[in-house]
Amino acid sequence: MNTGYLLMNISKKLKYDLNQALLEKGITVQQWAVIQQVDLKEPVTATELVHILDMDKPTISGIVQRLEKKELLVKRDHPTDKRSFLLSLTEIGRSALEDYQQLSDHIVDNLLSILTEQEQASFNHLLSKINQEMRD
Repeated sequence: MNTGYLLMNISKKLKYDLNQALLEKGITVQQWAVIQQVDLKEPVTATELVHILDMDKPTISGIVQRLEKKELLVKRDHPTDKRSFLLSLTEIGRSALEDYQQLSDHIVDNLLSILTEQEQASFNHLLSKINQEMRD
């Protein structure tokens, strides 16, 4: 089977399973991605999230608004750019982040459970190698 097809099919299945589990927690995969990036890059602007997550500005704006309503994110005025805001996680957001991360880990562990520990280590090594090459 074609490697590209296999990667896309596995990715689609993983995203579906994760989205279903996250929906039970009241968020989407896209919202989870924003929460993760805000945690990694905090503070971050919506424009930075557009580039990092390869989403358009209206999509990011809608996600940020929904996460603000859920009190997971907070917007602060940018000190040097009056047209943008800095995004940070709230305490509720940090707590939720841990919960969502555990859920995500559980989904991935279930997916990879058919592999031996050595196969999982090799798989992670190869994915990391490809991921690193894509960043360079």
